[in-house]
Amino acid sequence: MRTVLRLLIMFLLAVLIVFGAFAAGFVVNVVQVRSAPANADIPKNFGLFWEAWNIIQSEFYGKIPSRQELTHGAIRGMLLGLNDPHTVFIDPQPAKTEQSTLKGETGDVGLTLDVRNHALVVIAPIPSSPADRAGIRTGDMVLQIGPKPLEFDTTVQQANELLRGPIGSTITMTLQRIGDPKPYDASLTREKYALPTVNSKVLPGTTFGYIKITMETAETANEFNKALDSLKSQKVTGLVLDLRNNPGGLFPDPVLDISGQFLKNSDVVLIEKYRDGSEKTYNAGGRRGATEIPTAVLVNSGTASAAEILAGAFKDYKRAPLIGEPTYGKGSVQTVRQLSDGSAVHITTATWFTPKHNQIEGTGLQPDIPVPLTDDSIKKGLDPQLDRAIEYLKKGA
Repeated sequence: MRTVLRLLIMFLLAVLIVFGAFAAGFVVNVVQVRSAPANADIPKNFGLFWEAWNIIQSEFYGKIPSRQELTHGAIRGMLLGLNDPHTVFIDPQPAKTEQSTLKGETGDVGLTLDVRNHALVVIAPIPSSPADRAGIRTGDMVLQIGPKPLEFDTTVQQANELLRGPIGSTITMTLQRIGDPKPYDASLTREKYALPTVNSKVLPGTTFGYIKITMETAETANEFNKALDSLKSQKVTGLVLDLRNNPGGLFPDPVLDISGQFLKNSDVVLIEKYRDGSEKTYNAGGRRGATEIPTAVLVNSGTASAAEILAGAFKDYKRAPLIGEPTYGKGSVQTVRQLSDGSAVHITTATWFTPKHNQIEGTGLQPDIPVPLTDDSIKKGLDPQLDRAIEYLKKGA
């Protein structure tokens, strides 16, 4: 009897221990879930993702990509739902090899691209680059890079990855020019070349200086200062600032330094607005080398991003007229966020406004003096926009 009682007591103790362990485990799980960080806000219907994932794993007939590839595809789909062509996912290897032309040199074909209405278009070719020498122009739509046509919603980063390659190798592109019924091919040899950012001269037959800024890099402000000092030493009486086909680049230093040559120290050059409604203002730099020099600014549809900021400041303060064609309309800020597997996300985190709170993104800037540049003028080597700027400096109107 004692033996049976002892066994019964041991059994009950075992049951209590098991139950206690189970209960303790349940309590720990509840505490862990309730103490999860508030930012781990997982949608209630996120289980749908795993439903689809499991169906793919168990039923898909073809070869299933790796889990990493499927995860990357899911991230791309999520970003696509934001309907922002500038917010994109970058695979690990392209993220590692992604190199900025802002360092002053590049090893590709010299094209600045963007996505408009799901199409890949040329903002501008870099002057003297393979793309520029091949005759590729602002507004040309890219249909194909290499042997295969581009997929729907190809990103700028994906296109740039196709355009880069060993120095001296050749890549063929197929493009469509607005107004031309047939696409055209361009064969480009990849080069490593120094990016020019500032070119200057005294315009023949005049006393006016001419400065062209091709893009904004870490050296642009210094190059501009030297060009301006050189022209002033030649006693120029007016200045043409050419921002045509300038895709932008580094911000804020070059833009603020250059604008400071023409504006007052207290002048706001740009307003940056964030998702919570807060704003940050950027003021002109401290140099005042050209505040009294009459100036005209040339712009076109290839004037984008940082170049539009500079043009917008001239326009809002009526410091100089914008002459030419409407600018591109790239006025948003992308921040690069590295992910744990080496991939990255470029995500739009702010948008830009001119000093008078005019939006740049998707709108661009309208010229004060509209002057088109036609294909016929280009073929004849004429530049009616520059001619109009010279006329403005001569007459003041």
